[in-house]
Amino acid sequence: MRINVRRYRRRRTGSDSIGFAHPPFSAPFFDRLVYLSQSINQRRKTDAPWLVLVTNDRFLCTGLQAGPFPLNHCRQFDTLTPAISAIQQWPSARLVVDMECRTLPLMDTLDSLRRLRLYPPYTPVHLLVRADDVDQRLFCRAAGPFNLIERQSSSALLQQKLSRNHRPVTSGGERFTREEWAILRLLTCGESLRNIACLCDRPYSRIVYRVGRIIDKLGLHRRQALLHLLHRLAG
Repeated sequence: MRINVRRYRRRRTGSDSIGFAHPPFSAPFFDRLVYLSQSINQRRKTDAPWLVLVTNDRFLCTGLQAGPFPLNHCRQFDTLTPAISAIQQWPSARLVVDMECRTLPLMDTLDSLRRLRLYPPYTPVHLLVRADDVDQRLFCRAAGPFNLIERQSSSALLQQKLSRNHRPVTSGGERFTREEWAILRLLTCGESLRNIACLCDRPYSRIVYRVGRIIDKLGLHRRQALLHLLHRLAG
């Protein structure tokens, strides 16, 4: 009996008692857990990019690609259309649009981003704006539920803001409604308020009221100031 016990002790099954050896499939199970933890924590590039950047500023793109992980794992596009296709292919990537270096007018860019953000699958959109351009910053904030990030931010701050899934600061009452956005698009094209009332099939007083709401949301005081702002942003 003692000989049999000694023989069992010499075996590498992990137990000194007869009949209490570890099961043969326990080690592969723990190996899978270790492999899973390593795949999550390791700092290596995957097939899907972490950041989808829309800009024609080569200096900004080169700086991000030479930066720390995961900012260096970005895919850059000059226009918004292929970037939207890339986001549909890689839903986990962050969509970042540089509003300073864009190829389309501001209103066209924001109109495409509003459709992307306000309709399913409600893709989060991050906008890079200049801190000293107050008018563009306020207009982009009121245009939709976008996350605004200063263009002069450091790489650590940029990564921190992109990693957080925080909601935009503005509430729904401070953003343009669908009717107000349609009026702004027509005002940018040079239409008068009476023509806008005919095109939208709304009373003239309704259009005047909506324009007043737009002026209040932008913090302006006169209708002429709104027209000057649209002219400057369109240019």
